[in-house]
Amino acid sequence: MPHLRFEYSPGLEDIADLPAFAQAMRAAMADSGVFQTGGIRVRGFRADVAAVADGGADRHFLDIQVRMGAGRGAEVRAQVADALYAEAVAVLEPALAGRPFALSLEVIEIDPGTSRKSWNTLHDAVAGGQDGA
Repeated sequence: MPHLRFEYSPGLEDIADLPAFAQAMRAAMADSGVFQTGGIRVRGFRADVAAVADGGADRHFLDIQVRMGAGRGAEVRAQVADALYAEAVAVLEPALAGRPFALSLEVIEIDPGTSRKSWNTLHDAVAGGQDGA
């Protein structure tokens, strides 16, 4: 159940291609060898209200939270964090180089005692090549 959620400052969608960013992060998660493809979810949310740094008009941020199932060691979580952060930089840097910008990422382990996720037919769809039509 790897979920990647990113929150970003207002106006960033006018500077960076965030749908392409989401797809790149999905691909990086799939390519990591850590996650099952059918469990991957990537979604982005604009922070409609934000005050960044000194309040200047062209100050931007993108904060990434990756939630992953329990049972993987700290080394694996760190490898995931490093790989996803590197991919985020690679995708965003061309559009944001030279602009005031902050990128952050955190990997959070999901507590299996409080997580429910038994209804998921995406794994079957991915394995069977279904497109959902």
